[in-house]
Amino acid sequence: MLHRIKASQLAVGMFVHSLDCSWLEHPFWRSRFLVTDADQLETIISSGVYWVQIDDVKGKGLPRPVPQKPSARTKPLATGSQSPMIAIDRTIIRPAESGEIKRLTPRERAAEVRKASTTIKRSRTEVMNLFADARLGNSVKSQKMAPLIDRISDSVRIDPTIILNMTRLKTKDEYTYLHSVSVCALMINLARKLRLPESQIHDIGMAGLLHDVGKTSIPDSILQKPGKLEESEWTTIRNHPQRGHAILSASEDISEIVLEVCLRHHEKMDGTGYPGKIEADDLSVVTRMSSICDVYDAITSQRPYNKPLSASQALATMQSWPGHFDKLILREFVDSLGILPVGTLVRLDRNELAIVVGESPSDYSAPVVRSFYSLDKDCTIDTQDIDTGCDKARAVLAVVDPEDHGFSDWSGYSTNLLAESTIM
Repeated sequence: MLHRIKASQLAVGMFVHSLDCSWLEHPFWRSRFLVTDADQLETIISSGVYWVQIDDVKGKGLPRPVPQKPSARTKPLATGSQSPMIAIDRTIIRPAESGEIKRLTPRERAAEVRKASTTIKRSRTEVMNLFADARLGNSVKSQKMAPLIDRISDSVRIDPTIILNMTRLKTKDEYTYLHSVSVCALMINLARKLRLPESQIHDIGMAGLLHDVGKTSIPDSILQKPGKLEESEWTTIRNHPQRGHAILSASEDISEIVLEVCLRHHEKMDGTGYPGKIEADDLSVVTRMSSICDVYDAITSQRPYNKPLSASQALATMQSWPGHFDKLILREFVDSLGILPVGTLVRLDRNELAIVVGESPSDYSAPVVRSFYSLDKDCTIDTQDIDTGCDKARAVLAVVDPEDHGFSDWSGYSTNLLAESTIM
């Protein structure tokens, strides 16, 4: 069972399920690991993490309550900010504290899968109808979509992996409609990871659902073109944020968050995005979130012009794009999915180092890793690929910094390790 405790109450032998610190830059890229020594405890506490979720099934249980003086320190998310509060369209939002997460039994999970399947089928029809109305010049009736947002939100709250796994299976013909549903679910999941209050979740989910409504004005011959687009076709594509903004502005009951995301989800931190070439200081947190969720779903989906990347490949690719995303929010996004990007250096049980080479076919959130170094023997070992989704006897304990282990040229070293064979 999961319990939320102060970091100061952690003890060796506890299993950390998550580090509850969306605005703090902690040293672990993976939030789930067994605490094996006092050094790990000191690292967690000194990094400023205050709340931690532990799993008493995988490690020691709750300690007796011991009063401790908080040691948390905050770091700003946006450049120039001096507060841990989040500004979205002049609304000041304080991160909300998250509660205990219920662990589903197999029967409960099967029931939730059936509910999620029904939600996706209904959502495809509802989004198709919404887009069809927009093509005809009708205003968007956001209130008609409200029940759909609530169903997606409930599914994500219970277990985000269910609906996100299912929407990843969309075909290229379903992409236009289910992409909106996927981005909605991803936005809701990320908003909760960032501890935004539930009062904002509905509008954030609606923003994800309606962010691409401007594509209703683009001919299918362009949207589904398998080859390279002409410059005039690219111009048409790049105009969809303004067209969507115009459609939504003419509609009733559309929040400022929804309008902002529709217009700005293709902007980049370095100011090279479109349509406004707006730089980081003028991009809201919710806009930064939307660009990450939109791109992630796009590159992990089957498209007419390219094959999908796996989740771990997609995250590694997104991390390699300088100036595109907010690095801190992207890091929280990675953690919210529970996926380790390809090329990540990790420490395994048995005190071995390994590199992430893919994701388990049986569980996309479980990495396939290639062990190559023994910390006990202080030497390289024969490489071995381990599917942590199938081999429950092996586990990733933490993500580690390559420089801490003498890999000054980790980029070159990791490239050679990954080149040994093709994984997934």
